[in-house]
Amino acid sequence: MKANRFFVFACLLMAGWVVAHAKPKTERLDVEQLTTTWNNASDSLFLYQQPLEQKWWLRFNDATLNGLVDKVLQNNYDLKEAAYRVAQAKAAMRVAQGGFYPTINVNAGYNYNQNITVPATTSQIGSLGVDVKWEIDIIGAVRNRAKSQKSAYLATQEEYNAVMTTLVAQTVETYVQLRAAQWRLRVVESNLESQKETMEITEARFNTGLASALDVAQAKSIYYSTEAQVPAVETQIAAYVNQMGILLGQVPWSVEKELALPNDATELSPNILVSVGIPAEVLRRRPDVRAAEKMIDAKAAMVGARIDDWLPRFFVNGQFGYASENFQDLFNNKNMYWQVAPSVQWTIFSGTTLSGNIQAARADLEEAINAYNNTVLTALQEVDNAMTHYRHVSAEVVAVEKAFQQAKLTKDLAIDLYKKGLIDFQNVLDAQRSLLQYENDLVVTKASVSLSLVQLYRALGGEWNNEQ
Repeated sequence: MKANRFFVFACLLMAGWVVAHAKPKTERLDVEQLTTTWNNASDSLFLYQQPLEQKWWLRFNDATLNGLVDKVLQNNYDLKEAAYRVAQAKAAMRVAQGGFYPTINVNAGYNYNQNITVPATTSQIGSLGVDVKWEIDIIGAVRNRAKSQKSAYLATQEEYNAVMTTLVAQTVETYVQLRAAQWRLRVVESNLESQKETMEITEARFNTGLASALDVAQAKSIYYSTEAQVPAVETQIAAYVNQMGILLGQVPWSVEKELALPNDATELSPNILVSVGIPAEVLRRRPDVRAAEKMIDAKAAMVGARIDDWLPRFFVNGQFGYASENFQDLFNNKNMYWQVAPSVQWTIFSGTTLSGNIQAARADLEEAINAYNNTVLTALQEVDNAMTHYRHVSAEVVAVEKAFQQAKLTKDLAIDLYKKGLIDFQNVLDAQRSLLQYENDLVVTKASVSLSLVQLYRALGGEWNNEQ
């Protein structure tokens, strides 16, 4: 009967051991084997052997933008939250590393007793001692738990870097969108001035009998139609100013004056040759990929710690101190005591607790591996999409620039011919509408070039090495 019980116990132990050492079902993607080049490898806009820019936003050559990025990195509350998460993970790592060291407690006591007897007696009992408990990490359970927490801490550092990268990109994007809206407002105002001049011309011609009332009405119609665009653009400007205020950690509208468009401002229209590097380098560089990789290490180490729970734990317990019924003689050598007591603790049965803990840890590991694989593939997709968009919008802005120049020439010719009475006013109206449309398109397309560049740098990741 005893043999049968031992056999059942051995089978349960063996089954748990097999479960504990089963290999993960999901394989981690090897970034070195995924691809060696991008789809846009032959494009003249990209370099593959140059190092990636760290402070890439400096390439916009905008002092206001540079100052805004610096302030965001100092004051943004999302970034501060990420920093506290790093601090929490670092504290958890130190707690786990505390298992390498002994626990030392100091105990002291004093007891004064007086007995009501004849004759009366008193006693003063004192004690002072030190208790030591130290787990000798022969199996490696403490080491694996400490390794898990350290990897988790490193992952939070990379998550902090990812937040920083995202914030810089959001800051530049918001700034570009704000400047584009402000330039659109200037375009509308400039076209209003031109259309007002045309309206005055039609009124003068009408007063002299050279134009009809229809021409005057049409001129006023297009003028008021253009004027109606001003509130919508101003609403966009206010929204972007408020968004920038939040990024800066300030009351939204407090930065309105700081973000006003200078009279001598130039449009953000970069034509930058970007160093993208090869795919494997980019993946090793992106903080979200590095964070996902560290989480795999953390979960794998925790699996190891759960497996170690099947094995015995070794302790050394010790005591040293003094105890005496006569307090005045407490530190006499004859009242000294000490003890060293090695011990072994082995959980040989706990129902399904041990196997359940291992299965949960392995499920966490599988989840981390899948998250890493998904992060890697998403990173490749984001970079390739950003490169494609940057290439296409850079070509688009050239065509839109040509269309705008022709629209401007068409408008000037139409007004000149109308003044001479060689064409009707409808041609002028069409020319003015086209000019406003193409000039707006040019501002939007130039902003799209800048935004696509921001997305590309964001996809490439930032080179951050901030220790918290």
